[in-house]
Amino acid sequence: MTFRKVASLDDLWSGEMLGLNVAGNNILLVNVDDHVYAYADECPHQKSRLSEGALMGKTLRCARHHWEFDVCTGRGINPQNSCLKAFPVTIENRDILLDLDAVASDDEEEISTESSPSGENQQ
Repeated sequence: MTFRKVASLDDLWSGEMLGLNVAGNNILLVNVDDHVYAYADECPHQKSRLSEGALMGKTLRCARHHWEFDVCTGRGINPQNSCLKAFPVTIENRDILLDLDAVASDDEEEISTESSPSGENQQ
């Protein structure tokens, strides 16, 4: 795994989300209860930017057609058969690091998509 810095915890407070472009990849970072999650910044429905949607607790809602996702797992709430593309994330010295080369798909093993500020990946 090759992790690279994409942001700092100072840029992403608990309860916030941040859309950014890293090396041509649109990425969505979400901080829920001081755990950071990273996903491709696109809804699987019609590729709308999820960063333009709403974060309500642990639920992420797409602005376009109101598809909803559990931000802690990336799994669909409405509809349940949808899933977000996740990136492994870790925290080091308040820096948010992602491995952009490892993207989970439906037929691969799950990867850790969250990290606590202590820098330990959580599953």
